Parts: sequence; structure tokens; C-alpha cells
Amino acid sequence: MKPAKTPKMVVSPYAAKTPRHGREHSPVRPVPHDRAVLDNFDRAILIELLRNSRATNVEIARQVGLSEAPCSRRIRRMEERGIIRGYTTLLEPEAVGIGFVAYVTLVLDYVTAATADEFAERIRAIPEIISCYIVSGGYDAILYVAARDAKAYSNIVFDQLRRIPGVKDVRSSFIMRTIKESEGLILPPAEE
Repeated sequence: MKPAKTPKMVVSPYAAKTPRHGREHSPVRPVPHDRAVLDNFDRAILIELLRNSRATNVEIARQVGLSEAPCSRRIRRMEERGIIRGYTTLLEPEAVGIGFVAYVTLVLDYVTAATADEFAERIRAIPEIISCYIVSGGYDAILYVAARDAKAYSNIVFDQLRRIPGVKDVRSSFIMRTIKESEGLILPPAEE
């Protein structure tokens, strides 16, 4: 029987700071996102970048019907506004030595401003935690964790996660098979 394929991972802790094609861009400055700021050209550019973020400005401009300079300005403006948060690389976990990929749910015993800050700081310091979300419902946080093997994963759980003040319960769900995996957000249709 063929082993289950593990999902591709998006790995780049510096995605928001990663330059595109060697050009630096301003640090992300989040602003209120008004959907009206995206006109048809902006949306077309985003669709092309979602298809291939390595495409050159010339290629993107050609696809969307603009010349290179206005296309480049629009991309830069969307980067500066935080609409485009960064560019990243998708890696095949097994090919880079990642054998354990799991979603981990955490229940916190108590939360104060100090414990919340320490929790966030400690979670950010563990490189194997690809993402962490504070959620509603039966859990307080959901983590996406990628580790080399069972021993490395065990060390993350017992030596790091369980030692964070306020962590009451840690539960793991290992990914056995991937049915669907998107490589990023979809761009919803424009509102009329």
C-alpha cells in the first residue's frame, strides 16, 4: 500500500518581509481593508500572483492588460497597504526531512494579560509551530506543527508546550492523508 502523502507546508516566518524578485518593499503597514480599494486591475493582478508569485512584472502586466510601470506601482501599493502580505515557498515535508505534521489543540487554564503575552512569545519561539490561531469553541488555540520525527514532536509537546504557564490540555491530531489543500486564500468575486 502506498504511504499517505503528507501535505505541502508553507514555510516562511519572514513572508511579510520577503522581497519579490530581489526588490525590497516597505514593511507591511496594516490599514483598514476596504474592498472598494480593489479595482478590476488590482483583482486581476492578485489572481495572477496567486497563480504564480514568481511571475515577473512584465508577465503580470501582459496578462492583466497594463504596461509594466502601472502594474509595478499597483503591486507595490498593495504590498504597502498589507493587502499582499508577502511571498513564500511551498515545501514538500518528506523531501526536507519532516515526518510528523499535526494539528494541536490547546486548552488554557487561565488567561491574564501577562500569561497571554508569555504564551504568544513562547509559541513564536518554537520554529516547528508553523501557525497558531486563538479560536472560539472548546479549545483556546489551534497549532499547525511540523516536526522531524516522533521524538522531536514529543519534545515539542512535553518539553515546550506543556511547560508554558496556563496550558492545561494538549491534544494532537496527526495528518494521515490530505484530501484538499489550498496554497493560499481565494479571491472572492467582486461585489456588484
